[in-house]
Amino acid sequence: MIKFILYVSEVADYCGDVETANILKTSRANNAKNSVTGMLVRKDKQFLQYIEGPERGIDELFIKIERDDRHRSVKIVEEGLAEDRVFFDWEMGFADEQNFQPLQWKWQLDKITMFSLAEDAGNCLEFVKGFMETPSLAGNSPSI
Repeated sequence: MIKFILYVSEVADYCGDVETANILKTSRANNAKNSVTGMLVRKDKQFLQYIEGPERGIDELFIKIERDDRHRSVKIVEEGLAEDRVFFDWEMGFADEQNFQPLQWKWQLDKITMFSLAEDAGNCLEFVKGFMETPSLAGNSPSI
């Protein structure tokens, strides 16, 4: 069994593309060492992230996320245990508004926020899983 956490947070005012790229660089290196996989989505000033891996590792990582001043108002959408990973070999996939077009028709992303999407955990998880159809996001970073 692996643990997963799906959460949303507000992006700190100073956290731009460079800082987001730094989050991804550090996450990918650490996640590879700790058997953590997942996906980070950024829309405007909001993050949505799904992380999965060994229970202890996910708990420790989430404590770091909550303490990270690049995040505010961290809200867990859903957490639990699963038999299989969603993101088998993605140390940390990334999508921002440049990558939303394939999902735009279904989610009307120009009209919703990550926090409003998070109101329905099932829809939120389905949204994150929708990015699996774009394998290039496994190593994607914001344009800087």
